[in-house]
Amino acid sequence: MVKTKTLLGGLLVFMGLMLISFPLIYEWQKSQETAAMERALKMMGENDSDDLSSIPHLTLSEEDLRDVMELEIPSIDLNEKVLPVTSAENLSIALTQIKPHQIPGKGNFTIAGHRGFRGDRLFRQLPEVPKGENVLLHHQGETYEYKIVSSATIEPTNVDVLKDQGEDELTLITCTLDGKKRFVLKGIRTNEHKNERSSHA
Repeated sequence: MVKTKTLLGGLLVFMGLMLISFPLIYEWQKSQETAAMERALKMMGENDSDDLSSIPHLTLSEEDLRDVMELEIPSIDLNEKVLPVTSAENLSIALTQIKPHQIPGKGNFTIAGHRGFRGDRLFRQLPEVPKGENVLLHHQGETYEYKIVSSATIEPTNVDVLKDQGEDELTLITCTLDGKKRFVLKGIRTNEHKNERSSHA
């Protein structure tokens, strides 16, 4: 009887350790994939002729990397890459554009992101962005500026927020902390054209 209890106790401890380690292992894996993406983008920016396939943990194609954008929200110190295709894999390492064939600065440009598992990654602090905040979308040497005009918590089935409304706007979407609803920020474009800052060139 005592031996059985000891075995059960050991099994429960082992299971507990496994449950604790899984999120840590997952987070480590995703951090490796994010670092690989950053390394590949740096190589491409420097016109490095090295084969991108030599980068371990890289999950993105060269075509996708060429279309990567960067979202900047100064009030929450956010600078995150935006991948051109939404998938579970892409959402685990970066932000993603929701609708295919979107053109930055045109129509309702929509971006999704997880809240992140630790720290301030991805859209964890998105609900803290106030109205009136400037948001910058950097893409291929140009910067598109938007001013946040509204925020809302909506049902996951409310897809109207993704539709074009006849003006150039930006829609940022993430889950609520319980995952049951969606938090949405809306911004209106405030510039027609602005050259990219040298740090993003």
